[in-house]
Amino acid sequence: MEDNKFKILSLDGGGVRGYLTAKILENVESYLNRVNDENINIGQRFDLIAGTSTGAIIAGLLAIGKSAKEVREFYDDYTVEIFGKKRNWLQQLYKPKYDNSFLEMKAKELFGEKSLKDVETDILITSVALSTAKARFHKSGYFDRNGERLDEKLSDIVLASTSAPTYFKAKEKLEHSSNLIDGGIVANNPSLVALIDAFQFKDESLRKHKKPEKFEDVTLLSIGTGEICCVPYKYEKLKHGGLFNWAKPISDIVLEAQSQLASYQTGFVLKNGNYLRINPKLKMEMKLDDVSQIDELKNIADLEYTHEQFLKQKF
Repeated sequence: MEDNKFKILSLDGGGVRGYLTAKILENVESYLNRVNDENINIGQRFDLIAGTSTGAIIAGLLAIGKSAKEVREFYDDYTVEIFGKKRNWLQQLYKPKYDNSFLEMKAKELFGEKSLKDVETDILITSVALSTAKARFHKSGYFDRNGERLDEKLSDIVLASTSAPTYFKAKEKLEHSSNLIDGGIVANNPSLVALIDAFQFKDESLRKHKKPEKFEDVTLLSIGTGEICCVPYKYEKLKHGGLFNWAKPISDIVLEAQSQLASYQTGFVLKNGNYLRINPKLKMEMKLDDVSQIDELKNIADLEYTHEQFLKQKF
């Protein structure tokens, strides 16, 4: 185990496929506790947890001390209800596909009045401001520049990051922000964002390891929501398609392309063996809101030998 590395956990967006992330993390948590003869929640092993959209929910829960098992149970219990009732096709022309009132209620139950001041592990959550089309990131106390925003409620931040266009409405009102949408628009895979921030940590923070001075000082574990085996749309129709053809698939294309690019770039920068990306290939076509196939994700969440060797060495 390497105790001297600054450790980052990065969690992708991906809708209901966040169940895969949660299940993988549960397996990682169980494996590390078993080989180290410990009982430590996975979030406590890291200095910084970064999350986007569904990854923001997971990041927030881990940062307040929840176990990966508890996170997975949340997805088991509530995913179907969150994505359970679609508006009809006519309503979807003018309103988001889903009403997010149930998700809002659960976020308030899970996080209560906790804010960025209350996390046990430093956290980075992504979102985008509609009014400026710029990234709006939410960071715990490791970053002086955002110090006046530390009383922002975690429930509001998570709702902002999960407000995927066409799926859920924007998060209109937060304490220090307004009209925010899904962070996946800018960083569906937040690995690079987290890596850059690691070098800007101030001395007074929650980190457990030394602030990095070079890339070799960082260990980064990135968990995806599954690499698509085939695109969930008819690409032949898009080659010469217009607004009607592109309306639905554009989100899937943007999120997948951005995530893969960030994965490649992070791996290129951290090519000293300190980077692991776990993102199993999906064995079926699965859209971001396809709750019917959640159980199938269990079959691809097991750790591989190379994963175990990395985890044993680094943690």
